[in-house]
Amino acid sequence: MNTTVQGSCLCGSIRYAADAPFEWMAYCHCSMCRKDTGGLFDTAVGVAKERFRWIAGMGAIMRYDSAENSHRAFCGHCGSSVPYDIQSSGIVGLPAGGLDDDPGIKPTMHIFVRDKSPSMVIRDALPQFAARPDDRDAEPVERPTPTLRQNVVQGSCLCGDIAYEFDGTPTRMVSCHCSRCRKSRGTAHGSNVFVAQEKFRWTRGADGVKTYRPPDAKFFTTCFCGRCGGLLPALFEVSKRYLVPAGSLDTPIATQPTVHLYVASKAPWFEICDAAPQFAEMPPRERLFELMFEPKQA
Repeated sequence: MNTTVQGSCLCGSIRYAADAPFEWMAYCHCSMCRKDTGGLFDTAVGVAKERFRWIAGMGAIMRYDSAENSHRAFCGHCGSSVPYDIQSSGIVGLPAGGLDDDPGIKPTMHIFVRDKSPSMVIRDALPQFAARPDDRDAEPVERPTPTLRQNVVQGSCLCGDIAYEFDGTPTRMVSCHCSRCRKSRGTAHGSNVFVAQEKFRWTRGADGVKTYRPPDAKFFTTCFCGRCGGLLPALFEVSKRYLVPAGSLDTPIATQPTVHLYVASKAPWFEICDAAPQFAEMPPRERLFELMFEPKQA
């Protein structure tokens, strides 16, 4: 292949390009990637550093050292994950959701499956590795675990500066495949639960939450930590509900996706394997509450 793919963050400040062939494409289930993207998993494409180049916006790149010899990169304006060097491997990791073009490859493996979310059920036939295929004994990065409280779900950003909680365990989870969710998350789709505004509380660091809304968006809003870029809940005022990224949750919940939205915009390299209802865009109005929102008595 002689394909060149381009990518960008959600606001378009940062743009980049990479030339095929690519080294690999993988789903990562580690807790750090889930916190970073706000999704149930991350999706990245590896490319040799000499085949990667920045086009614009390097001054907007923020860096967070998430572990020893490891860092995350994100746009300081919109919070989107952007390419980052993978330690000293000579490989750049491209957030697959940020790509504007089809890279011509598909994921070939699941890594760090031992750390996956209880909401994530792997249904495809790809190889699964407890850690990395070249380092089966790699130690996971230990994250602080909250003191579990009955009927309260807790969450936080990647660095832990910002935390929140809400009442009740969600029974609905929405997978959104629109280009905005893919750009802002950097992975295959957004994985979110909706929480009534009166049930939600910031418990730490609310003044560190940054908000971005695309100029042409009526409702779409994304929130993230200004220090680490971790995706955070965003208030949708029209529905008086917070959209909570599933990857930001600290309390283990087993709720699985109950609906797929904007499937007409789905990434060409991602395959939907569950039986949840699919809609080209939004569900019809009469099914909106049934599929996306918690019953009033919950």
